Amino acid sequence: MSQREPILLNINDNEANRYVVTRMLRAAGFRVMEGGTGADALRLASEVSPDLAILDVKLPDLNGIEVCRRLKADPRTSGIAVMHLSANYIRIENKVEGLESGADGYLVQPVDASELLATVRSLLRMRRAEEESRVASMQWQSTFDSLGDGVCLLDEGGRVMRANRAFLALVALSAEQVLGRSFAVLMREAGAGDSLPASCTDTLDCRDEATVCLDARWYRVAATPVQGEGSAVTGAVRILTDITPHRELQDVLRQRAADLAEADRRKDEFLAMLAHELRNPLAAIVNSLHLAETTRSPGSESKALRVMARQSQHMARMVDDLLDVSRFNRGHIELRRARVDLKQVVQHSLEARRQALEDKRLTLDVELPETESLWLNGDVTRLEQVVSNLLDNARKYTPEGGFVFVGVAVERDARGRRALLRVRDSGIGMTPTLLSRVFDLFVQGEQQLDRSRGGLGIGLTLVRRLVELHGGSVSAHSEGEGKGSEILVTLPLAAEDAPVVKAESKGAAPVRTGARRVLLVEDNEDTREVLRELLEMWGHEVAVAEDGFKGVERFPSQRPHVALVDLGLPGMDGFQVARKIRESEGGQDVYLVALTGYSGEHRTRAVEAGFDLHLVKPVRPDELERLLQNLPERRPAS
Repeated sequence: MSQREPILLNINDNEANRYVVTRMLRAAGFRVMEGGTGADALRLASEVSPDLAILDVKLPDLNGIEVCRRLKADPRTSGIAVMHLSANYIRIENKVEGLESGADGYLVQPVDASELLATVRSLLRMRRAEEESRVASMQWQSTFDSLGDGVCLLDEGGRVMRANRAFLALVALSAEQVLGRSFAVLMREAGAGDSLPASCTDTLDCRDEATVCLDARWYRVAATPVQGEGSAVTGAVRILTDITPHRELQDVLRQRAADLAEADRRKDEFLAMLAHELRNPLAAIVNSLHLAETTRSPGSESKALRVMARQSQHMARMVDDLLDVSRFNRGHIELRRARVDLKQVVQHSLEARRQALEDKRLTLDVELPETESLWLNGDVTRLEQVVSNLLDNARKYTPEGGFVFVGVAVERDARGRRALLRVRDSGIGMTPTLLSRVFDLFVQGEQQLDRSRGGLGIGLTLVRRLVELHGGSVSAHSEGEGKGSEILVTLPLAAEDAPVVKAESKGAAPVRTGARRVLLVEDNEDTREVLRELLEMWGHEVAVAEDGFKGVERFPSQRPHVALVDLGLPGMDGFQVARKIRESEGGQDVYLVALTGYSGEHRTRAVEAGFDLHLVKPVRPDELERLLQNLPERRPAS
């Protein structure tokens, strides 16, 4: 109700009575407007919207009761309080008829001033209360309808008592079609099906949430009981939230994740294929260089050959690192654990990198425990890869004339013994920003445009992952740019009283020595011919086959001691060749070696196919020579 001064309408065809009533009302401070007919009453009610209309029952055109009915029937005037005032219709049935017509009060003339004013004030209070209630109801409904979620209130029978605009739109029905109907029935009709979750039924005490599909859109339905006196459940609230955009976004994200996984799989396949394609020419180059170095005349040392040998080995390591990252990402790295002496691992790695350090005139300082045992349960190849990567990193970022320190110490606490391997250099150091990311993939120190330090930024990533696979940890330290760096690797050591067993060698005990009959199955002509020449130079009898079919065909006539078989052969791959040979007469006696550019999971497949050994190209010639010199005896088939 507005805070304006109340307006009263006094309608009476008797001028004297109208005058008296108006005078009493105005004397009490009310604003009063007058009329003498029913038409005056309807017109003034429409024009000035009075708060109270005092109607004489007997009017010359329309009687007051009919005027009251018309006022109450018109939404624009229905809120006006009406009081009948009559000098002629004073019987009880007259008052009943007046009140039944919608009037709020009925007085008989002559009326006492105090009674008239008290009744007017009472009706105005009632009118004000009704108006405030009406406004509050409108505000509540406006708020209710403004909610984006569909909301409805259920009575004690699970029927919809109230519903907001969003709910009506959701079920595509009008308020008249919804109110009083079962909520569960409405859900079924909207498309939720017959098997409804509890929150979509008439179960009033449900507090569950469920997801339903209504007319091709998805909604989350939340249920809340309404409690009355004594905590009795007297109704419920249902809130339906449209989650279709959220589900669509989830579908998009799932599809993107699947696309990324597929792209990642294709990338890994590409890397594996790239490595295979790179390893084949690398194998031919490495073997050719070894052949050239072995057959050169005494005193004709070639710097070019040394450079090519060093760079080809460097390329081979980069290919291996790249493939290792791919295998880590796919979870295909497995350690071949054995008892390993960390001291030997460090010494072997140092020997392999010593020349490279000396070529850069770096001073190497090594500090290893003389008496302390450094046995641990690890993969000797992978541990050597860790130390070698750290040495390569130190050499790469240390200027000529600098120094590199490698030391191992032992730390003890309640958890046991740990080896602390430190590789420290006097190189370019690291900024705090680089320190925080130095073990992340593809992160490198700042490079000049010529990229004179080279590298792919994956060496330290591999170090961290390999160390963690061994149960250890790694950290980097530097006091800043130009102040050198230190990488600290921590590895768990075996107990001091554990029996000392030498690390497992890469082959079984040798039983055969001397010249071998070798069957070489290799489709790459360069690789095949260079390797054949190397094998013959070492004194072995060599038979070659260009593909798998010929390899299987020549096996019975050659009866080789050892067969070196490429896996990626045309027509019949190396796995099939191995199975065919094993199935043939004498096939259980030959030592089968997979010599291939494929690594990772192919190693397991090779063993399953019957190979005794899986070697990844390019194999160092001295390793292959040593293998043939100390050829292990094949274990009899079980």
